[in-house]
Amino acid sequence: MDRPIFDVQGFLDEPRLPASVAATTGRGKPALAMMWFVAEERRLWFHTPVLDDRPNPFLDAARHNRDVAVMIATFAPPDDVRQVRMTGPARLETKDVARVRRIYERYIPGWSPDWADHAASPNALLWSMSPDRGMAATYPGLENRPVFRWSAPADGPLNS
Repeated sequence: MDRPIFDVQGFLDEPRLPASVAATTGRGKPALAMMWFVAEERRLWFHTPVLDDRPNPFLDAARHNRDVAVMIATFAPPDDVRQVRMTGPARLETKDVARVRRIYERYIPGWSPDWADHAASPNALLWSMSPDRGMAATYPGLENRPVFRWSAPADGPLNS
């Protein structure tokens, strides 16, 4: 299948959809978290707090350009079952308060000085991942439909 059968960028732009993000800890154990995100410039962007000296497998993956896995999905059968699964390298990004605000505004009801302070805080880091490989599927009426898969960034749905 050459293209997904639904608008993946439109799906990722829907407000309040969280991303399930998986990484590997320094000890080789799996780590999983739900995160807020925004899909821009062919990447998924996240803003993650730095908690004291505790390890953070997601920020560690970004520091070392390691792969992470991300899934964004709805599951409201029978009419709304959609999912996009992606894997690819993560990287730390330069703080961009405007981008962080775009992440948060997808989830919070209103921007406030507290949110502005949090967005600009040095105690949280902006990072992104490149969806180099993945799949996109939808199952309206729980019917089996073709699954769109890609194995190179140029072939992915965020590249259109």
